[in-house]
Amino acid sequence: MTARAVQRHAAMRSWPRLQLKAHPTLRLGLLVLFGMLAVAAWGTVALPGAGQQDLAQSFLPPLSPGHLLGTDQLGQDVLAWTSAGIWVGLEVSLAVVSISAVIGISVGLCAGYFGGIVDAVIMRVVDVCLSIPPLLVFVAAAALLRPSMPMLILLISAVAWLPYVRLVRSVVLVERERGYLLAARLSGATRRRLLFGHLLPAVSTPALVLGSLQAGYVLLWEAGLSFLGLGIRPPQHSLGYLIADGRETLSTAWWVVVFPGAALALLVLAAHLIGDGLRDLVQQDVEIIGR
Repeated sequence: MTARAVQRHAAMRSWPRLQLKAHPTLRLGLLVLFGMLAVAAWGTVALPGAGQQDLAQSFLPPLSPGHLLGTDQLGQDVLAWTSAGIWVGLEVSLAVVSISAVIGISVGLCAGYFGGIVDAVIMRVVDVCLSIPPLLVFVAAAALLRPSMPMLILLISAVAWLPYVRLVRSVVLVERERGYLLAARLSGATRRRLLFGHLLPAVSTPALVLGSLQAGYVLLWEAGLSFLGLGIRPPQHSLGYLIADGRETLSTAWWVVVFPGAALALLVLAAHLIGDGLRDLVQQDVEIIGR
């Protein structure tokens, strides 16, 4: 194996170098994310519980004493509700991305490495699943099952694992023909060693980028389904439910809808900025290797 192949293999196995000063997009995304986490933590710890109602203080405007972002029609603190919705959205997004990545990477590795009939069957199943509109699956499941956070996580994961299969398969098809893998195969490396010791590290970086970008879409899916009444319901409240619950009062109490909507937009923005920054890092690594 040549020195160039060794260098390429080492770079593919490494995580993106987080040169924050050289990547303002990634730095901005992390700043927005940590800022939202700080607001959510402060709103959860320092403020009364989101379920506390006080009709005497309904529709208090922002900057009211004790209610920084105002109150809703039941006198509940908007900041406390928004903080609870942020945590719910992050929990769902993290769970969906983790489950989807594990399933998609495993299936993609098998499809790309074994090829032949295994690859053909797996990719035809993926094509069939991609042809089904996700909203149709969500509506059908909501009609049969009671909406809850575990059910919502499983439903979104049933759709979100498909892009990982295609991405990982394409990377494996390229990597399995490289010199370092052929040398490992000739040296007597086991199939497990080839899959998990060589191919898995090679696909981990592009899968990380995909997961970062996908987290934003999962947040939108979760909020959209909750907005339509197909997702998370009380006593757990998502940002989408808060927006739907307060949309009738938008003309008189805009803060009930605007602040949860702004929180959702910032979370999605942070996810996409982080994903774009990581993608730029990966592209720089590829350019350096190609020199």
